[in-house]
Amino acid sequence: MRTFGYQKDRDELIELREVSIISTIAELENIIQFLQETKELHSKFLLENESCHSHYRDWDTAWKNDFGDIIVVTTSK
Repeated sequence: MRTFGYQKDRDELIELREVSIISTIAELENIIQFLQETKELHSKFLLENESCHSHYRDWDTAWKNDFGDIIVVTTSK
């Protein structure tokens, strides 16, 4: 697994050395549910495709727009 991100107000994608998540327990539970559902969805989708991605911002409509997005990209390799 590799992690990537953007610096604030920059468009250059960079590889991250570390990812920190600061959240409440309820927010963590939501992220866990998102990851579980994403795993199930991507497992089915990858049967016919090489990769797919899902956005937490699309999954959780209560996610604040000024927060960064969590994007999960899954590949078949």
